[in-house]
Amino acid sequence: MQKRVIPIIFGTLLLDMVGTGMVFPIIPIIFTDPSSHSFLLHGYSQMQQYFIAGLITALFGLMQFIAAPILGELSDMYGRKKLLLLGVGVLAASQALFGFGIETGSIAILLVSRMIAGLAGANFSIAQAVIADVTEPKDRAKNFGLIGAAFGVGFILIPLLGGWIAAAAGSASAPFWFAGILGIVNLLFVSFFLPETRIVRSATRHFSLLKGLHNIRAAFEDKDARPAYLASFLYQAGFTFLTAFMGVLLVVQFGFNEAGIGTYFAVVGLWVVATQAFLMGMLTRLYNERTILRVSLLALAAGTIVYPYMPNTALMYALIPLIAIPQGLSMANMQALISKSVSNEKQGAALGINGSLMALSQGVIPLIAGVGSGIIGLQAPFIVGGLLIAAAWYVLFVGMVRR
Repeated sequence: MQKRVIPIIFGTLLLDMVGTGMVFPIIPIIFTDPSSHSFLLHGYSQMQQYFIAGLITALFGLMQFIAAPILGELSDMYGRKKLLLLGVGVLAASQALFGFGIETGSIAILLVSRMIAGLAGANFSIAQAVIADVTEPKDRAKNFGLIGAAFGVGFILIPLLGGWIAAAAGSASAPFWFAGILGIVNLLFVSFFLPETRIVRSATRHFSLLKGLHNIRAAFEDKDARPAYLASFLYQAGFTFLTAFMGVLLVVQFGFNEAGIGTYFAVVGLWVVATQAFLMGMLTRLYNERTILRVSLLALAAGTIVYPYMPNTALMYALIPLIAIPQGLSMANMQALISKSVSNEKQGAALGINGSLMALSQGVIPLIAGVGSGIIGLQAPFIVGGLLIAAAWYVLFVGMVRR
């Protein structure tokens, strides 16, 4: 089952990345680059531009915060495949809606489409549960690393395609029509090739839209898993500060266009893939999750803090492996640490809780970053992000020792 399912989930997540990756080279252009013909915010101040760029990014995370825990536990009750199909299909439709919003210049449509995409994109928690279903605990760090590899490949292909399609077509909406088509391909792929990995025994639980908030409370009531949950949230929040305004920094400070941003993210993705596909397996044979995180979190914190102070594009590219490698290692090992902190019966719920924490950070942080950048400057999100990642390291390796 593992040999059959893991490659399918890898392909599904890779195609799913279209739902998130296409926006990376486009949002900085349509909201923060007045020199572009695709710019939509004429007459808005720079502070307002940063705020809207942060808001449209934040909505995706906020909707994931609502949906991820519900989808995670519903998949425990009703099976993984049905819920994954629903998410993949809705995500494809949201891409077409985003393209329509750009064509019509409607900020309202763009905001609604990202809300829908966030709800549907929460299916990553189901994909994680599928991997947990078919993987022994000792192999989870390695196989969760494949999730990172899928995201890494997505970072290579999708922003690169998005940037170059937009540049070639002369329209920022073109990548999203392409994304919608790939979403339909993904729907067919899951429907025909993914087997059900969850044996359903019960379907009697009650859910509410506040499940995400309940999950946050549950995370900090679980004494055994609480340090891992807290560290995961701090790490994810810190890294979101980096990713939320990475593209904006490239546009404002170095004058990148869509193709340039897409190429930059492609190089980042290449390093993440190399880390997850090759380095991860080697390191997990020699070291456990905590040992790897002890080094990777500190390295990622340092790289995030110095990121906005690179004086030229050559040094920006040189800094990429110093961020991408520790990020790739941190993501997979943090997920594995949480998975090992709970019983097999609670894997879907635990990954749903972690999905809530990640979505909360992705929903709140871009908005804070947008406001902070407008008031203080573009360096602020990166400094705060690095400090939060360092705080995650403190929780795991100093705070736990004192318990």
